[in-house]
Amino acid sequence: MKRSNLISKIMLVLFFLVLAFISTYPAFIGHFFKLTMDGQIHLMRFESVADAIKNKELPPIVNFEGYGNVGAIFNGMYPWLSGLVFIIPRVLLSSPMHALFIGFYLLNILTILNTYLLVRKLSNNYYIRLMGVVLYQLNAYHLILMYSRNALGEALAYAFLPLIMLGCYLIWNNKKSGMLYLALGMGMIINSHVISSVLAVLLIIIAEIYRVFARKLNLKEIGYFTSAGILTIPIVVFTVTNIANIALKNRIATTWRGINSIDMWESLKAMLQNDIADKSVIFNIGIICFTLLSILLGIAIVSKVDGSWKVYILGAGIVYILTLNIVPLPTNLAQTSIGMIQFTGRLLSIVMILLTMGCVLLLETNSNGINMKSSLIFLFMIMSMLTVGSVRTYHNTINDDPIRYYINDNNYIKEISEPREGATDYALINRNKQAIINGITPKYSVSKVNYDSIILKMEKETNKIPFFLYKGVPYEVKVNDKNTKIKVGSILKLKVKRGDIIIINSNATWWNYITFGVSLLTLLLIVLGITATEFLNSGKEYRNETINSNDNI
Repeated sequence: MKRSNLISKIMLVLFFLVLAFISTYPAFIGHFFKLTMDGQIHLMRFESVADAIKNKELPPIVNFEGYGNVGAIFNGMYPWLSGLVFIIPRVLLSSPMHALFIGFYLLNILTILNTYLLVRKLSNNYYIRLMGVVLYQLNAYHLILMYSRNALGEALAYAFLPLIMLGCYLIWNNKKSGMLYLALGMGMIINSHVISSVLAVLLIIIAEIYRVFARKLNLKEIGYFTSAGILTIPIVVFTVTNIANIALKNRIATTWRGINSIDMWESLKAMLQNDIADKSVIFNIGIICFTLLSILLGIAIVSKVDGSWKVYILGAGIVYILTLNIVPLPTNLAQTSIGMIQFTGRLLSIVMILLTMGCVLLLETNSNGINMKSSLIFLFMIMSMLTVGSVRTYHNTINDDPIRYYINDNNYIKEISEPREGATDYALINRNKQAIINGITPKYSVSKVNYDSIILKMEKETNKIPFFLYKGVPYEVKVNDKNTKIKVGSILKLKVKRGDIIIINSNATWWNYITFGVSLLTLLLIVLGITATEFLNSGKEYRNETINSNDNI
């Protein structure tokens, strides 16, 4: 490797580290973190997994800690494999806040790296590439996902979306390596967030339908996509097996359905005020990205010059318009399967990946007379200031919603264990679709609880205990140290009296360990395959890279 290339790589790594720090630190100013309902749910399940790993075990698929201590099933129904970026720091560090900061920092590094892997295939110019990274990393919707919504599953899916688009782009250009990127990206999105994986699949389907009408689809492309799909299966086998085991054997509550659209004027006002509050009517991509999208969409519509960038910009524009309340929707649509999207703002992730790709491709073919280095510096500075300002403002706004937690090292466990939220998510339900624990008053106190068991001390005589027992989950129940037969698929029904001690225990099954091992091994092999491919092609890429004559990163 030439000395100039080595310097370029060192500067690139430093840029990534600084960009990730700018994306992370403002949310931790004052040595506390502002937590929402979703954040509490995510951190509690991560804590459960971390506790199990500390004991050299996989966690059971039910949760004893948190969620009202009713035996919720987040570990089984909500993917957590990609959440290891948060879980591993928690295993290694005694300070939960330091672990949380490192988790977000790693998440941002992952997003930046995956975006760079995409844009380096779209442009040979370092500065154009980095502008694409800045756009995708520092836009307002990404900050909303991480810090105002604390939607960590979606934020992890957002980090892997560039790999899906990279895989597709390579396949569309007849590159076999696209299979690996597509399989890795889709597998990790499924291992992050179910709704995001559905949207990613729909995006690919729509893209392929377009290619059919454009007469670009061929048998080799179909073969590559099929192979990528097959490679995805072992990556997701742990996650999908857990979900299927519960969903197929139990009658459980599903997530609420709805289609809450973005209010066009409220969203515009939020962009002008640099507001990233967690209100679905004002979800936005930030004033810089919105202005860029508006200008490029206008150019794409009126321009008669063809270019691959136009497809991505037009796609971003169409998807953005679909998120707004100016599009009339049937009133009953929210109760159909489409209603699982809940709010149209989720489509802004797709808007941003298409906008990023369109911008990079446009600049790659129309960069004459533009000082890319100065453009990158300006974009980086203005979006960094907007990022710090918006996150700090949100972070320092206290009690803006009834459901808020302000966590630090001293109150971390107490706050994420609060029983207010999540108790009936994925709950066992009756024929009226109501949680079967509704109306049952707990007549016990929790003596002890950890990741795989709970000890209850009865305070009154009862025969119904509001604790879910799911089919497909191995339970062991003891009353006063004596094993007791139980009926699963319902709440715990035992005739107990005041002073009795009930111990409920569950562990990961043998097939949990097998599927977990298969998923991890497949991930490792695919990452090694990608690394080897990149290494073999690195020399060729260095020779083909073009940097402006007066530009040297």
